[in-house]
Amino acid sequence: MKEILNRIDNWLNNNFSEVLDTLNPGATEEEIQELENKIQIELPSSFKDLYKWHNGQKSGTYPGLFYGLEFLSLLEVFANWQVWAELVDEDINKDILGQSYSPGKIKEIYANKKWVPFAFDWGGNHLGIDLDPGKKGTIGQVINFGRDEDIKFVFAEDLESFLTWFITQLEAGNYIISTEEDTKTFSTKNPQMSHFLDYWKMITQGRL
Repeated sequence: MKEILNRIDNWLNNNFSEVLDTLNPGATEEEIQELENKIQIELPSSFKDLYKWHNGQKSGTYPGLFYGLEFLSLLEVFANWQVWAELVDEDINKDILGQSYSPGKIKEIYANKKWVPFAFDWGGNHLGIDLDPGKKGTIGQVINFGRDEDIKFVFAEDLESFLTWFITQLEAGNYIISTEEDTKTFSTKNPQMSHFLDYWKMITQGRL
């Protein structure tokens, strides 16, 4: 993980220092343990390594680190997780169904207390790690979930693999940084998509 995170740091420093400047200092062991205690879940080492690198971005930052999605701080991870946990407690899964694009990999429910978000689109949708996968899935796999994400996709088998894919794409030039009305945007180039979750669905379904 250290090499991957150093590559991301170097790329941001050379290509998008504005985002680098929004990243918080790394989280402490105590801060990570506090989150684990609150959500009553043991987090994988890759998640801990990510947050020891940087404790997310300053809240409300735009654009976000992950092709525009905000990299959530631990405080925001808990705040967003808590919203979904409360919906689970209210039995939302009885009223709203979910689907898995790859049958058996992700449980076909709308919300799960063991889906831990680490990125956010400000519209109720997330990238997160799945610590309660389907029978064909992998503990720690990176998935999408949220208000508009009825169909769940596996982005990578674990967080380290996702971050490796992410920095490899950036280093290969698959990005667009543009300015619209004095606001920077950060998105994919091939194909050009304004929302990263939509990009992933497209490439997963072989629509390139």
